[in-house]
Amino acid sequence: MAEPVRADVVVMGAGVAGVAAARALAQGGLKVVVVEAGDRVGGRVHTVRDLTGYPVEAGAEFIHGNRAATWQDVRAAGLVTEPAPYVWSWFNLAGTTRWLPFHLAHPGVWRSFDILWSLHRIGDRDESAAQFIARKGYRGRARELAQLTLTAHLPGSVDEVGVAGLGADGILHLEGGVNHRVTSGYDLLPAHIGTGLDIRFGFRARRIAWAPDGVEITAADGAKVTARAAVSTLPHGVLTRGDIEFEPGLPAAKSDALNRLATGPVAKVLLSFEDPFWPTRASQVVCGSGPVTLYWPTSFRTDGPPTLSAYATGPRAQALSDAGAEKALDIVLDDLVRVFPGSRPRSSLRGWRFVDWMTDPNALGGYTFLPPRAIGARQDLAAPTTGALFWAGSATESRPVADTVEAAYLSGLRAARQVSSLLR
Repeated sequence: MAEPVRADVVVMGAGVAGVAAARALAQGGLKVVVVEAGDRVGGRVHTVRDLTGYPVEAGAEFIHGNRAATWQDVRAAGLVTEPAPYVWSWFNLAGTTRWLPFHLAHPGVWRSFDILWSLHRIGDRDESAAQFIARKGYRGRARELAQLTLTAHLPGSVDEVGVAGLGADGILHLEGGVNHRVTSGYDLLPAHIGTGLDIRFGFRARRIAWAPDGVEITAADGAKVTARAAVSTLPHGVLTRGDIEFEPGLPAAKSDALNRLATGPVAKVLLSFEDPFWPTRASQVVCGSGPVTLYWPTSFRTDGPPTLSAYATGPRAQALSDAGAEKALDIVLDDLVRVFPGSRPRSSLRGWRFVDWMTDPNALGGYTFLPPRAIGARQDLAAPTTGALFWAGSATESRPVADTVEAAYLSGLRAARQVSSLLR
């Protein structure tokens, strides 16, 4: 068997958190090795380049806001972006697809106008979204809009999502502002950050031995990496599946944090058409019912075939996953006729791709959310309580918005500071 690879620091995972941590540590003069189970950099930032003449996102889609910490690297890499403002949101409510202001003018939704005010004043009460809706007495269109407000950004059902977690995770900030799409491809961001790093692909961790003065990582094929410190950026879904042995076992607070967090399913059906049949300036079409959470035109560009992303979360994503790729395509095409009456998506379809993050062995889910009584779980997971083994990844950061690319990026920088402090 080959001798173990030796380094100052080993980083597990070459997603945004992993490459951000590794670059910061390498710039500090440390020998850093990144081990990655897959064959590419980026993790759940994954760009498809063979569906149309331009990049389409299979994973993370947006830079959230104008002040995201990732902007400095986006600009340094020379990436091209375009805004996707919420003002151009369309909604399918009560079976009708209209520009959001027209829906808000309907008296049936007025009862839900206090929802954001109520969530900001939830206090110590932590209940499920379903319990919150029932307590508030939302009905009909108001209930449909309330369900979207509470769960559209999260891969959980109304019974699973905790309302206190929406504020703790900064999710409510996503209801305003401007999203930006990287039209040159989001995968270029982690590629830029990871330039020059020593990344070992195909390394699937199976055992992590940790101590105050070092860490040894053993792969499924027996390969080993030993280091003075390690950073785990492994997704929550991978950590909780039970395939990785920790020696010694993780402290109770760390295990409890993993158990309190929840990873939910996310699926996408990427669709390329001959002609667009959706509103020209729609940045998104959010669905109160049906098999898809929302539809995104992937760009306002006109130099290639129009492409639509059907994005499903929570129970909707699980249903598409259970159906399988071919059936999922049929389900989405049927739904497009419902959402856009008079459209003929089947006759206009050029190509498609099904992306199921729940069955991806390197993700085992889309991203995490906080169920009721899970406040503080992210901080407990991030806490440096396991000797020379430190923790990063989007599940370990709640600010500015949990489980975003920016959260992953910031978590990597935080873990790098912790490692540097230890090794000094």
